Amino acid sequence: MVGAASSVLYALAIGALLAVTVVGRVDAAPPAVLAAIVTFLPYQFAAGLVVGFALWTLTPDRRVPPVGLSLLALVGAGLWGPSWRSRASEEAGPGVRVMSWNLRRLWGGPEDHGDPAACVIDIVERESPEVLTLMEVSQDNVEALSARLGLDCVHHTYRDGQGPENGGLATCTRGTAWRLERGRGQRFVDSEDWYYVQAEVRGPAVFNLLAVHLTPYDYAAKRLRTGVRELARGEAATLAELGRSGREVFKGQSDQAAALLDRVGRFRDPAVLAGDFNSTRDAALHVALRRQLVDAWEHGGFGYGGTIAFADWLPLRIDYVYTTRDFAVREARVLPVGCSDHRPVVVDLVLAAP
Repeated sequence: MVGAASSVLYALAIGALLAVTVVGRVDAAPPAVLAAIVTFLPYQFAAGLVVGFALWTLTPDRRVPPVGLSLLALVGAGLWGPSWRSRASEEAGPGVRVMSWNLRRLWGGPEDHGDPAACVIDIVERESPEVLTLMEVSQDNVEALSARLGLDCVHHTYRDGQGPENGGLATCTRGTAWRLERGRGQRFVDSEDWYYVQAEVRGPAVFNLLAVHLTPYDYAAKRLRTGVRELARGEAATLAELGRSGREVFKGQSDQAAALLDRVGRFRDPAVLAGDFNSTRDAALHVALRRQLVDAWEHGGFGYGGTIAFADWLPLRIDYVYTTRDFAVREARVLPVGCSDHRPVVVDLVLAAP
């Protein structure tokens, strides 16, 4: 009796998990609860595998656990298995190393040794990227780093009317092989005061470089803990407000991603989009991005590729380098350094010969 009930519950749980997986990939503005489940989807698949294996061990005569295990393993492999289609040959064309890093205003991280700027400078000098996109940096931050690293940058604040001490984004080049031509900040959506930075990079070839930071969960991040406490006290209105705010953020991010795809679709030259997307790869906006662009990590990286630690211990991948299909990916790495709360992504790309 216990084995039959456990098998039924396990089958229902697998069905619910697969349904969430499908809905999360198509719903651009999911409820906050659904978005939270999608954010941690790989870990839930892993938990399902562990539970299924335990059930199979305890009830070896039941068919549901092994069938469920096989189904989860196949779907998981299809979602998160490596892809090699864009692997580059050494002779394909000119190469460029791209680094994307959210520097959190140089406030530091768990391993900055008391000097965040020196920590960042050391990593950049060691990795020698030729092209960089930087998020959560002020104009003052960019000028200080440029003086030490020889960067040529275009910077713009996240919003209009902010000063050199306010956070923003920058596209940069370093060295002589690739140089920054023109660049400027642009709104994702005309009616929304939130910017990305676009620049043109010239060298052995020409490509567009976009530094991207999608709308963060400001309200959700500030109210999540208090919302849960207030719900426990019976104040459901706060959680409802939290849910509405989260849904608006998810819809805004999807609109911003759609605006980026529209912009890239009108380029004549190849493009690299790199930055903090504030969402994991199973969200609907990334499904849409991957239909037209190449996720460099999935074609050149190994492993999960977490760039930030949720609650300081659970890795999540929210920083990405996307390219048009003119590029091939030689290698992608997430560096295990703690100069910021984000880890940098470094990608070696090869541009197809013209």
